[in-house]
Amino acid sequence: MAETFIKKEETLIRYNQLINIKLLAVSAFLLLALTLRIFLRIPFPDLLFFLISFIAISTITYDFLFRQIKEPKSSQIINSYFVYLLFDSITLTIIIYIIGGITWTGFIYYGLYIYFGFLLFPRIYSISYTFYCLFLYTLLVITQYLGIFPHRYIFSSEEMVPQNLNYVLTSWAVAVIFLWILGLYGDVFYKILQKKIEGLQKSQKILKEERASLEIRVNAKTKELLEERESLGEKVKERTGELQREREKLTKRVGELEGFHRLVVGRELKMTQLKREIGRLKKEKK
Repeated sequence: MAETFIKKEETLIRYNQLINIKLLAVSAFLLLALTLRIFLRIPFPDLLFFLISFIAISTITYDFLFRQIKEPKSSQIINSYFVYLLFDSITLTIIIYIIGGITWTGFIYYGLYIYFGFLLFPRIYSISYTFYCLFLYTLLVITQYLGIFPHRYIFSSEEMVPQNLNYVLTSWAVAVIFLWILGLYGDVFYKILQKKIEGLQKSQKILKEERASLEIRVNAKTKELLEERESLGEKVKERTGELQREREKLTKRVGELEGFHRLVVGRELKMTQLKREIGRLKKEKK
């Protein structure tokens, strides 16, 4: 499986934002359920409050245990939260079943979990988790269709009409909280994108400055090389002249040596002739 992880510092920032948003969302829905039960007497069961509280406590516990890891890698941050989320989604499925299952709005909470996952998970993780949520919800649909679990509902089909104030207010409040959480997440996501854009703009600016600096250095180096080339040409001409003068001196010296050589050879020849003449005269005298 191909995995692409962001840098550790960025992963930790996104993880902290994800935990904060999740705790805020859980607290908001818990407060909403308590408010609706107290003031509108909506028949939310006690188990619902226990499970919502369990999600909040388990999130806090997981976060505490996670922070005991010193210098966690990006892969550890993502993989550990992904495994935790798989188990947490089972609790979410039970909550969806309690508040009405497939007959009310519970399924939209999968959307929040999937939506939040895009803040931290690589693409393959997000796709895998989406299919996992589809599997859990499909399992819930099948069990309710087959009557394996008794049907539970907060509002009966007769109560789910626009004329029922409790149903309308509850649906409206759930939608408001849901959209508020989406907006909060969108703001976080926007800040991340804005930070990325600023980073890219900064990198682009640095790149332009480096490019301009590089052009200046290249031009300076080119000028230096041209000057060195001209200087080298002059040195070559000067050295060529010196070599030419040395050659002329050597040629002249060789000529002198050749003349001296001829002179010496001629003298030797004359000496040889004289010796022969002296020898001949001595023989004649005898």
